[in-house]
Order: sequence, then structure tokens, then C-alpha cells
Amino acid sequence: MSTRGAIESVSMVGAMTKPVEQTPYDDLVVRAKSEAGALEELYELYYDRIYRFCVRRLYSKATAEDITSDVFLTVAGAMRNFKGHTEQDFRSWIYTIAANQANAYIRKTTRRKRLMENVVAMRRAAEPGSSPFSELDWPVLYTAILALKPTQQTMLTLRFFEDMDYDEIGRITDTKPGTVRVTLHRILRRLKEGLRDDLGGEA
Repeated sequence: MSTRGAIESVSMVGAMTKPVEQTPYDDLVVRAKSEAGALEELYELYYDRIYRFCVRRLYSKATAEDITSDVFLTVAGAMRNFKGHTEQDFRSWIYTIAANQANAYIRKTTRRKRLMENVVAMRRAAEPGSSPFSELDWPVLYTAILALKPTQQTMLTLRFFEDMDYDEIGRITDTKPGTVRVTLHRILRRLKEGLRDDLGGEA
């Protein structure tokens, strides 16, 4: 996993004043408020992205499919009243919905236990005798991530799997960009320490 979040020096002022990126889909977002066809195009554009995000948060394809469906049902029901006008606005909005629904799922004690069981099953299914350093040991990493708070898991996933900048992560998690940067730095340090312990001090 990249550690760029721990070493990049990002100016809060620069992040907060970053201009809104214009995309070819801005008009599609506006039309989707009143046109079913445009909303369907947004669905096609974002379904796989939101599904992958949910898989990385929930460690279960079946659960991710259910949550993704719920996300798009929420979007369909609220799109007419959506206040944004650009794809960037829409992306932040739909990832916020997805993060909130994933976090709500995780907060349930029985469901959190099920997530841990899924991770344990992944670890047991790993090839016996394989070196954890031949490739990144994802089951070990996921176990460490699961120990984080839901919001921290969201930040980590958005940064390193969705490749979002601090400013957008801040909008999705309702956190200042500078706080996101500091939080990610601390998360990476905790993960590194946790992986070192799990792998016998060799991480």
C-alpha cells in the first residue's frame, strides 16, 4: 500500500481554494434531476465505482451489492432535490451516501462480527506457506483496517482505493482537509505498527 498520504505536504489554504473541476458529465448531472434517461446514465457511470467502494469497506460481495442497491435507490429518490450542479458535486454526494450506509451497517455489533469472520475466512483461504512479502498480504491489512473507526476506514478507502484528494474526502466525511491529512498520517502509522506486530516485526 502506498504511504504517500503520510509524506505529502499539502497546504490547507490550497486545498480549500482548489477550483471545481469541470467534466463532460456536468450537464448530465443537471439533466438527471428531471430526466430518467440521464439518471440511468449516471447509474451506469457510477455503479461499478460505488460497488467496488462497498466491497472494500464491507469485505463481502453480496453485502456490497445490497448496500450499492440501497445507495442508488436513495439517489433516485432524492435526485430531484439535489442541490449540486457538477459531476464533482454528484460524486461527493453519492460517496457520502455510500459511506454513511456502509458505516451504519458496520456499526451493528452482529454485522461487525460477521465482517471479522469474513476476513478470518480470507486469511485461512490464503495459500499455505506463501510469503507475506511476495505480494501485499491483503487479509492481514484488512484485519488491521477493520480495527479502525468507521470514519477512519472511509477516509483510508477514499484516499488509497478511490484516489481522492484531501479536499474531496473532507466534503464526503464532513471534515476539514487538514484534519483528513493528519488523520490519515496517524492511521498509516497505526497500520504499519499493527502489520509489523502481525508479521513478526518484519513489516
